[in-house]
Amino acid sequence: MMRDEEELEKFRNNVREWIEKNVPEEIKNKGDSASVTALREWQRKVYEAGYLGVSWPKEYGGWGEDPLKEIIVREEFAKAGLPYANLGLGVSVVGPTILLNGTEEQKKKYIKKILTAENIWCQGFSEPHAGSDLAGIKTKIEDKGDHFLVNGQKIWSSYAHIADYCLLLGRTGDPSERHKGMTMVIVDMKSEGIKVSPIRQITGRSEFNTVYFNNVKVPKENLVGKIGEGWKVAMSTLNYERFNIGTILFAVERILRDVSKKYSNEQLFNLAEDVVALRSFYRRLLERIKKGYVVGPEAAVIKLVASESIQKAYEIAVSNMGVDALIMERQAGFNPEFTYGLLASRSITIAGGTSEILRNLLGEVILGMPKG
Repeated sequence: MMRDEEELEKFRNNVREWIEKNVPEEIKNKGDSASVTALREWQRKVYEAGYLGVSWPKEYGGWGEDPLKEIIVREEFAKAGLPYANLGLGVSVVGPTILLNGTEEQKKKYIKKILTAENIWCQGFSEPHAGSDLAGIKTKIEDKGDHFLVNGQKIWSSYAHIADYCLLLGRTGDPSERHKGMTMVIVDMKSEGIKVSPIRQITGRSEFNTVYFNNVKVPKENLVGKIGEGWKVAMSTLNYERFNIGTILFAVERILRDVSKKYSNEQLFNLAEDVVALRSFYRRLLERIKKGYVVGPEAAVIKLVASESIQKAYEIAVSNMGVDALIMERQAGFNPEFTYGLLASRSITIAGGTSEILRNLLGEVILGMPKG
């Protein structure tokens, strides 16, 4: 055990030193608001250094290492305030889903290009009348014999405006079937019949999009899982999404350190206690993953606490900033991270299932409470 701890600490030091020596100026200065080109190059550089896809299987382009090393990398990037594979949802959501549910051909075709940022991915789940109620989606996936035909509308699709592919959930059955009759497919975003409309957010950016699908042809080999079992695939996707959103706990730790240097606040101490408890829970889950466990409802706990914690952290920081909180532009000697972070964090308790939905889920699945 001592040898394992020493190896992990050595690995942590190597990651820290590599970051200090290799981060480009644009990434250092702009973070995840850097250009798409810069973020692609940065992600590829991180991958080639062995710090992306750390625990993914070697045969598909990963490094086949201890999952704890993967978390160490995420933690060190968060401490440095640097993006870690933030370009699209390939690494955080799609890759794990394909590894668990995809065919051998899909794994060989997509996984490494996800890691190298050669392909950028978005996700087609929510719809205008079915946001938190994912079982209420209406987008149709019709089986036309030699291909599928997709018609419908998705909303809040992050990075759809720059994505090469979309992991899309639709209906091969009737909407009245709810959880049944759903199917998951991979859609090439360059296909004819796709229209993407960016949504301008309170931050001034437009990462979110509305995507329209009009008679979009999808090859049969792009089916993920089985026809009619899309809900099962979607649940594994959401668990990975929630698990990865939970890694923002490392960003919360950095915010708390930065804020505590300037301000003393009882709220900071209370929030720090939550973060310490969440880190312990996260570590215990990782130990189970090392033994082959597939992430389940625990991901909802991690996502729920982490997403609400980062909102609280930014609220505490901004409430102590005075008039500086009104400045959104980066200036000499001033970084508007806290103000921007507060605005951007409003979406975090919605993405991957709202806090209300997650509380219902945990009450029903973990505590055995009646559905309400």
